[in-house]
Amino acid sequence: MTEKTVFLNEESYAGPLVVARNPKIRRLRLRIDRKKRLPVLVLNNRILEKTGLEFAKKNAGWIGAQMSRLPEKKRFENAAILPLFGQNVVIHHAPDAKRGVWLENGVLWVSGHEEHLPRRVADFIKDEMKKKAKARLAFYGGVLGARIGKLTIRDTKSRWGSCNVNGDVSLSWRLAFAPENVMDYVIVHELCHTFEMNHSDRFWKRVAAAFPDFETAEKWLKKNAAFLYGFSLD
Repeated sequence: MTEKTVFLNEESYAGPLVVARNPKIRRLRLRIDRKKRLPVLVLNNRILEKTGLEFAKKNAGWIGAQMSRLPEKKRFENAAILPLFGQNVVIHHAPDAKRGVWLENGVLWVSGHEEHLPRRVADFIKDEMKKKAKARLAFYGGVLGARIGKLTIRDTKSRWGSCNVNGDVSLSWRLAFAPENVMDYVIVHELCHTFEMNHSDRFWKRVAAAFPDFETAEKWLKKNAAFLYGFSLD
């Protein structure tokens, strides 16, 4: 998929618009990329860019409304409060400490130079999430009788998780900011795909058997997706 950025100058939205080409889609799409915090117009190869831009201009009001609803970016910086693995923790910069990054009594201590703090915090969160996710994968793998392969933690654009028939699972690191039952649900969801690579009735019955309250977790993800994508290293 190829992309370019143009500028819309409409009363209800004046700002950048990403124009992407995807030959696989049947009709144009207009969406908000929550990770990049930009509107995206997706066209197939048959639709003229002029036609797509006219559509975007007609829907500038929708773009402006959606952009205004994006939560403020949450940066990793000294004194920032994070909802980490189900509890609120505060970042405390300790430049002279020699312990790297560690969590103690609700405080996330970060040593070293301040310019390295965001990356150190992100690396710590990803490492901790991988440890927790491995344990939960082992547990639910036993419940489901699923094959467990390689676990990867990624900064995904739209999916909270993915898997393949070999049991290899990929999870979004942003799940660290969700309640722990939400991460459990995503893990169960992906493990069930190792049996059913679809969203058939059989798939959902398998999910419900291992995680009966899955609908609550799924609703939380839909409601709070923009919140999770608000965490930024920029």
